[in-house]
Amino acid sequence: MHRLPMLTFREPVFGPFQMVIAVALLLIGLFVYAGFQTAVQNHRLQLQERVLRDDIAQQQQQRAKLEGLSSYINSDEYIEAIARTEFGLVLPGEVAIVVEAPVVPLADRAPGERWWEPLVGD
Repeated sequence: MHRLPMLTFREPVFGPFQMVIAVALLLIGLFVYAGFQTAVQNHRLQLQERVLRDDIAQQQQQRAKLEGLSSYINSDEYIEAIARTEFGLVLPGEVAIVVEAPVVPLADRAPGERWWEPLVGD
């Protein structure tokens, strides 16, 4: 009788080589995760920087407008215009003329109606 050799199964051994591979895979995974987190953080910071740069540009434009307004308000031209329109003052040698006109309320217009239509009629 011919006997078949008995197959024996070896239990997997977790030796030093497998330990090195496991640690290497763990470190590679850690570096990939850290790189991904760094890339995400970098993207967020770039978006925040872009928003802040836009805000700075807008603030600079507003500052320029305010500086222009401030210089106009401090000018003699503005002071003369306010004196004439608000207080009715005139320069020496000028004559003030007051024109009285009836006040037409704008509320009488229908929505979409042009401003001249009530004046000229149909």
